[in-house]
Amino acid sequence: MFILQTMRHSPESCPLGNPKNLDTMTHWLENLEGAAAVHGIKVLGVWFDRAGHTSYAVFDAPSMEAFTAFEVSPQNLPVVTLHTTEKKIVTSFSETLAFFKGQRQN
Repeated sequence: MFILQTMRHSPESCPLGNPKNLDTMTHWLENLEGAAAVHGIKVLGVWFDRAGHTSYAVFDAPSMEAFTAFEVSPQNLPVVTLHTTEKKIVTSFSETLAFFKGQRQN
């Protein structure tokens, strides 16, 4: 399952103006792929709107339970608590097309 995660922090807690949060984000970025892999999760991509204080990540997770375990792991929890986080389960283009075609036959 693909999970799109949006994380937002306030300008006041921005890592660029807060050394503790800068260390937290740097550590997270350096260790993200390994921490996710422990839970069977692949990091498909991470993008940042630095001026908008928002980041976007796409994960391929075997289950929501695995993603939840990753999210509250000691390596990930400091970043989750720094941000307001929103998660959406999303499907790829090919999965969605196949689903729609299957609906025609029903």
